[in-house]
Amino acid sequence: MADLNSIKEKVNQMARAALSMWKLTYEAFIEHDVDLITKALDEENKLNALEDEINGGIVNLAQGSFSQDDKFKITLYADIAADFELIGDYCKDILERIEMKIEEKLLFSEDAVQEYKELYNKTKVALEEVVFVLEKDNPALVKEVLRDQEHIDSLVDKYRQHHNQRMIEGKCSPLGCNMYLNMLDFTAAVYYHVKKIAKNLLKIK
Repeated sequence: MADLNSIKEKVNQMARAALSMWKLTYEAFIEHDVDLITKALDEENKLNALEDEINGGIVNLAQGSFSQDDKFKITLYADIAADFELIGDYCKDILERIEMKIEEKLLFSEDAVQEYKELYNKTKVALEEVVFVLEKDNPALVKEVLRDQEHIDSLVDKYRQHHNQRMIEGKCSPLGCNMYLNMLDFTAAVYYHVKKIAKNLLKIK
């Protein structure tokens, strides 16, 4: 029989799988390595399986007698699990572009790679902090994730402009440009869901 603690542990496992997938996705991009793509997709399978287990556990919990506080927490953890699953989906979208990049032997400019690296690292740090908060089971620590910083959408807009200029100057192919812009947008989406998870964690007392 599932309980709140078992739900929390499965959410922790999802957090670790999402972080692992995020790192593997970037490594596959940098290394042009299809084996790393396979490893990343294995993590996505874990995310999907864990979310199914969490949802099944929540259905069982709904049949029991719980306080309003526990029901509220269960709902928040369900939302968090859904966000981790969506992070996996966006990683998969990026991996599809990376696989195409490898097949087509496409190269991004040094500036493009550096800009993508910055977005990746910003998202990785936020995701690492969420994983830490979940493992410590101390939602108050999540305030660090929500510190004011340059909004990622602003960075994406700036890097989109830079990349469009590179295309105008003939420094990249139209296919490579579209692929890169997709990767920026998917990274911003991952970051959005990490912040959403952090905001939900702050509601847990």
